[in-house]
Amino acid sequence: MRYLLYLLFLLSMSAHAGNFFPPEYKSFPFKEGDLLVSKRQDGTFSVNKILKVDRFDIRKGSAINIQGQKFVATEDDFLLVVSAAYGESEFKSYEDASAAAKAGQWKVKLGHAPNRTPGAAAGQTLVGHSPVQESELGGYRQWRQAFERGEAGVF
Repeated sequence: MRYLLYLLFLLSMSAHAGNFFPPEYKSFPFKEGDLLVSKRQDGTFSVNKILKVDRFDIRKGSAINIQGQKFVATEDDFLLVVSAAYGESEFKSYEDASAAAKAGQWKVKLGHAPNRTPGAAAGQTLVGHSPVQESELGGYRQWRQAFERGEAGVF
C-alpha cells in the first residue's frame, strides 16, 4: 500500500510539471552532504560540498533571475536549485582531493553558490559524504530569504 501511495505521489508531481524549464533542471544526481571533486581549468582539483537541493515551484507569470537574466514563466513549472560550497583549487591530483575530502581537510573558497542542476553537476565526481552542519548554512539562508523576496537569482 505504501508503495502505491508513493507511486501516485510521483505521478501527481510529474503531472503538475510544466515545460517552461528544461527537463535537466528537474533532476540532480547528488544529495545534500555529498562531497564532490572537480578539475579546474588550470589542471588543479578542488573539493565541493552540496549544502541544499531545493525544489521551487514557479507559477505562470512569476519571474526568476537566472544568470542575470529575468525570465517570466509562461506556465506553472518547477526547477531544482542546488546550493553548494566550493573549495580552493588546492590539489594536484584527483586522488589527493578525494583523500582530503574524506579526511575533512579542504579549504572552502566560496561558502555558498546557488546553481541550476546542469551547472552544479558538470564535471563533479562523488567521493564521499559529510552531513551538512548548521554553521555551513549562513550564506544559504541569506540567499534563500533574498530569493524568496525576488531580490536574488540562480547561476
